[in-house]
Amino acid sequence: MIDTIIDQQLDREEIEYALRKARGIIIGYAMEYRALKILEKQGFKNIKLVTEPTHDIEATKNNKKYYIEVKASRYNPTKHYTAWKIAMITMLDGEHYTLIMRPDNKPLLKPTQEILSPPKKTLYQILRAIKNKDLAMLRRLVKNKENIETLKQYIRTIKWFTEKIRKQQKTRNKIQTPIQ
Repeated sequence: MIDTIIDQQLDREEIEYALRKARGIIIGYAMEYRALKILEKQGFKNIKLVTEPTHDIEATKNNKKYYIEVKASRYNPTKHYTAWKIAMITMLDGEHYTLIMRPDNKPLLKPTQEILSPPKKTLYQILRAIKNKDLAMLRRLVKNKENIETLKQYIRTIKWFTEKIRKQQKTRNKIQTPIQ
């Protein structure tokens, strides 16, 4: 990279301008790299960077698969999680965690569902119950009036998710059905 800068004969002002413009991107990649080292120290194995809409890193620990989103922000780390992203997170076969990279250099790894806002947490619980066919949980969730309002707010996402789950299950059933 330094050679490229030298080859382009960039002056200090041009370099500083480029760095100011790319600051967020550079910090993001630096935090991803730091996250890899942190997860390794915490005993995670098979750690790999990925480019997925739901997570940045996939890793295993104690034979369980983890999907980890790295967030380096002073704000609520899940503030910008949309209903669609929560639906995609729910579809993952494994645990979804958020690794919060804080300025005090004390990273915090939390299950994503624990740090969602109440409406988004309710959406996650409803989607999880649908995915797991947990009718008892669904009944409990819809008894609460606040949860009904959440359902109304996210109805398009819930319908999309339900269709996606049905299609996945049909595909699995076709694969598992022996040919006669």
